[in-house]
Amino acid sequence: MKLIKKIAVAGAIALLPLMAMAQQKIFEPTKADDSPLQQLFLILNRLTNWLLTALIVLAGIFVVFAAYNYLTSGGDPEKVGKAKDTLIYAAVAVAIGLLSKIVVAIAQALVKVG
Repeated sequence: MKLIKKIAVAGAIALLPLMAMAQQKIFEPTKADDSPLQQLFLILNRLTNWLLTALIVLAGIFVVFAAYNYLTSGGDPEKVGKAKDTLIYAAVAVAIGLLSKIVVAIAQALVKVG
């Protein structure tokens, strides 16, 4: 039961940045004089900001989970490998979030040039 309480507290602490993001005005109405393309990029930027924040929070949770698995593995190569895989998955999740921001920025720059 103590382990469940510790996991719940760690999860609540890990979700604090996501809860703080709720105070931002993510879904503000767009201005009427903005072009539809500008509005689309504004929505995409807000969506990728939310995605990146969520993936960073989830990656933090998975890093803690991987550390727990590694520390409790007792030298078992299978459990150590599982912990390493979890760390890799966390890094890939953050990379995907960053890549989404980069793709939107490149698309926006290409549209402005053209």
